[in-house]
Amino acid sequence: MDFFFQDVQRSGSGYITDCKMHDLIHDLARSIVGHEFKRLEHDNMTDDLSELHHSTVVCNFNLYTVPEALYAARKLRSLLLLLPKGDLGEVPSEIFSSFRHLRVLDLSGSGIKRLHDSISSTIFLRYLDIPNTYIENLPEGICNLRNLQVLNLSDCYNLTALPCDIVKSYKLRHLMINGCERLITMPPWIGKLEYLRTLHTFIVGNGEGQHLNQLQNLNLGGELNIRQLQNVRDATEAMEANLIGKRNLQSLSLCWESDVNSLNDGISNDDWLEVLNHLQPHQFLEKLSIRGYQGIYLPRWMTVQKPNIIELRLISCHRCKYLPLLGQLPLLKVLYLQGMEAVKNIGAEFYGESMGRPFPSLEVLTLIDFPSLEFWWGFNRREEFPSLVKLTIKKCSKLQNVPWMPLLQHLELHSCNEMVLRSASNLTSLSTLVVGDFVEHLIFLEKLLQNNPLLMSLKISSCPKLHSIPPSLGKLTSLKSLAICWCEELHSLPQGLQNLTSLESLEIIECPSLVSLSEDIQGLRSLRSLSIEMCSNLKSLPTELQFLTALEHLTIMYCPNLASLPDSFQHLSSLKSLSILNCPELNCLPSGLQYVSSMQNLEIRSCPGLLALPEWIAELPSLRSLALSDCHNLSSLPSGLQSVGSLQHLSILECPALEERCRKDNGEDWPKISHVAHVYIGSRESQGSSSH
Repeated sequence: MDFFFQDVQRSGSGYITDCKMHDLIHDLARSIVGHEFKRLEHDNMTDDLSELHHSTVVCNFNLYTVPEALYAARKLRSLLLLLPKGDLGEVPSEIFSSFRHLRVLDLSGSGIKRLHDSISSTIFLRYLDIPNTYIENLPEGICNLRNLQVLNLSDCYNLTALPCDIVKSYKLRHLMINGCERLITMPPWIGKLEYLRTLHTFIVGNGEGQHLNQLQNLNLGGELNIRQLQNVRDATEAMEANLIGKRNLQSLSLCWESDVNSLNDGISNDDWLEVLNHLQPHQFLEKLSIRGYQGIYLPRWMTVQKPNIIELRLISCHRCKYLPLLGQLPLLKVLYLQGMEAVKNIGAEFYGESMGRPFPSLEVLTLIDFPSLEFWWGFNRREEFPSLVKLTIKKCSKLQNVPWMPLLQHLELHSCNEMVLRSASNLTSLSTLVVGDFVEHLIFLEKLLQNNPLLMSLKISSCPKLHSIPPSLGKLTSLKSLAICWCEELHSLPQGLQNLTSLESLEIIECPSLVSLSEDIQGLRSLRSLSIEMCSNLKSLPTELQFLTALEHLTIMYCPNLASLPDSFQHLSSLKSLSILNCPELNCLPSGLQYVSSMQNLEIRSCPGLLALPEWIAELPSLRSLALSDCHNLSSLPSGLQSVGSLQHLSILECPALEERCRKDNGEDWPKISHVAHVYIGSRESQGSSSH
């Protein structure tokens, strides 16, 4: 399958949104379908389309300019319209009235807001695909599509309701509404859709035909997210949903969404537990998420009868005092726990008393917002967490310790106290360390760095009292990535920086006390990416920057006192990308830049002190992209720009004088850029000659 489809991209919901087909498979498919399929460009439709059955159409910016020639394809069975993402309003009714034999219509990823009610005329339509669009509501005419089997509305964030009579489309098998966060209610009697196999989201309502028991006879599979469970009247209704009988479900999410205090009024712990007990899924479930449950105890079925659970999430279970016995789940790989305010200790009840090793398969563990948690007792120094590679702890301000985790590679600590850092210093196998939101001085960071000499990635952020980085950093010769962010009192970079010979990426963000960079930066011979952002008192960059011969990407942002860049840029022989943003004192580009033949992308934004671009920009032989924005004093482009044949993208925004001179055809500077394939002036795109 990887041979057929490559470079797969997925949506936030995990569904494939884009992929590439191998050339051989593409050619094979085209040879099979022959004249029945065509990929049509908006401006090139001269062929006879009368026998066309399947088509992909690349449209212009306005949906209403769907080419007239397409309407001749009266036998069209499947239509994929590749539309822009802008606000396109309503799909023209001619789409539906002209193609009455349509079986498949795909408008995914476009900017449509509405479908015309005449869609009801496409009575043979089986597959309607409109995910990731601006659609707000659906016409009732959809309910007349008696052959409709698939309705994909995934990630339609503006969708607020489904048609009330959707059950009339009784052949519907797949209703994808995952990611429709503004959807607040379900159409009544959805349980009558007896062929329904996919229903990503069900919202429990109070109206007739909207209760949880509508799920009773639906043989659902895949993913099911049940929201608004506070509307469940009693345990009987929960039992009637028959979740335990839906053996094709792989993932289940149970969510109570009302205010915590209002949920607790008049509801005993026994009531909470009884409802959740009857929401038990089948034993082969792989993923389970519970959000907003307000009982003190979690049901026994979570730990005893779910041996196939791979991923478990417990979120905002504010009244739970004890973590469930999870240590004996043999296949559990991901455990995410957040907002469990009543838990004070983690102990034996978490691991279980079996002779087996607790959490034998667990790889990723996250604890967030445990304000009462004080102690995390280990089970056996040699037994627990034998597979754990990533641990994240955030907002656990009272926690004193973490147990020993022999194979841990990735550790993130945020908003904790210094004692956690002290306890973590016993870990010796880390490759990634992230430390953030510590109000103390991080005196135990030194030991943690010393004990992990093979560390490859380090990020320190939001530590307001950090004055300096421990010198042991200079001994991390395997370190490849270093980020120092939002450290207000940091006045210098760490000693021994020149020893980090493996470092490839360095980020310094919002360190206002930093006046200059260390000369030791010259030792970073492997550095490929350097980003300096929001360092308000930084006045200059060291001339030693010239020794960074491997540097490919340099970004300088929001440095208001940076007046100049060193002229030694000519030695940066690998530099491909330079971005300079919001540096108002900068009045010229470094002259050495003209000798950097590898430069491909140059971006300059919000630099009002820049009066002109140097003529030598035309001498950059590899320049492909030039972006200028909010540089009000730029009044013209270099005359030699017209000879830069490599330039493919030019963007000019919020530069009034320059925009006027670069207007297509009649602007004084237009001849200099007319050869560029993609030119953006203001909010418009003007196509140069090479794009025709």
